[in-house]
Amino acid sequence: MTRILARTAAVAALVTAVAIPAAGSANAASDVAASGRQTVERVAKFADQPSSWASKNGGYIQINWTPPFNVGKYDWVGLYKRDPNAIGLDNYETYQWAYGRGTSYLTSTPAVSGDYWTAYISYDYASGQYRIIESHKTHID
Repeated sequence: MTRILARTAAVAALVTAVAIPAAGSANAASDVAASGRQTVERVAKFADQPSSWASKNGGYIQINWTPPFNVGKYDWVGLYKRDPNAIGLDNYETYQWAYGRGTSYLTSTPAVSGDYWTAYISYDYASGQYRIIESHKTHID
């Protein structure tokens, strides 16, 4: 019983040390709950942020992404000619499912010089709709 209590105390101390933001950090005030402790879930969300970007590959645009730790079955990455936050996530040029598909997709879109946007989209079960989790602008020469 003493070992269990000692381990529980050690884990609680570790969680508290990891979960409380450093004083003066940009998120210190907003990320700390009324109890003075930040939840581990909040820390995991920051560490689990997906990213996406476009690159040129053999004359075509390639969509690249770093998925979150827990890729949703209906997550996908889209390629856009304009900012998807402005034109809507359904106005993509092409897309690729993220779940079980690796971390890149060579599209059939010719790599014409200009700006391209990519977006990581995930299905929000609570609202019953897709949401842009992250988007990125890339210039292709």
